[in-house]
Amino acid sequence: MPHVHHYETLTDLWHMEMERQLFATRQELDFVASIDTIRYDCLLSCDSMEFAFDMGRDLWLTKSRFTILQRDYLDLYQLEMFLKRCKEIGLGEAKRGVITQLFAKQHKMAEKKYRWGNCMLGWDFRGGDRYGQPTLTMHSRVSYIAYIGGLDLALCHVLAREIGTRIGRDPSDFAFRWYLASSQFHFFKSIPALFGHDIEPLILDESEYPSSKHPTMKGVRRWWGDAIRKYESGVPVASEKYGPLKRIRRRYEEFKSDEPLPSVPLAQLNLDPLRARG
Repeated sequence: MPHVHHYETLTDLWHMEMERQLFATRQELDFVASIDTIRYDCLLSCDSMEFAFDMGRDLWLTKSRFTILQRDYLDLYQLEMFLKRCKEIGLGEAKRGVITQLFAKQHKMAEKKYRWGNCMLGWDFRGGDRYGQPTLTMHSRVSYIAYIGGLDLALCHVLAREIGTRIGRDPSDFAFRWYLASSQFHFFKSIPALFGHDIEPLILDESEYPSSKHPTMKGVRRWWGDAIRKYESGVPVASEKYGPLKRIRRRYEEFKSDEPLPSVPLAQLNLDPLRARG
């Protein structure tokens, strides 16, 4: 059965979808793998693209990761043509009821990173004039909901901001739809986002969400517990051979040592790197 959920804001959408999959029982999930859990056919929406997001604090990532994302999935020429069409629609200059689309930059499936295809497939836009609310839609093959999924949504917010400057609307005025074919919850890459939810007590105490009934919690606990053990035992971060895990361990130790995590608020994210590259 499709997972269909509607929310008030983009912030609610991201936070609640993370929690739905984190606390899901086996029956509420479509597939349980060794490193993640999966829900298929997610149809997610919200009334406002208001988004409280900080990629440094929420995902333990630097601004350069957003630069990589936009360059991987946006073609500058096609983007500018899309924004031009959005302006015509949003100002009521186009035929009433028309919808425009932007395809994500297509990657060669021969590349190992994209062997199964693009993660983001594209976007469409409608409304904005006196006949309808401006509405941005994202179509995705797959997304790590509690990891790069947050960055995918940040990119959508930035696109809404770009459209909004052309039609005199704020992203908070936009409705949002997300057709997500596969929502994946990665067990250790999701740890940074979970810290923002202050759920460490639930991770450490199984009384409310026992691992025997909640597969995502079981997987997260395994990796979270490993990070705690290595931190308390003084195992050097440099000993980790896998880059993403090394980053998680380093940020975890900084967090436990009360070192400030780098802040990269949504207001600092834009498409300047894409335009600078030309």
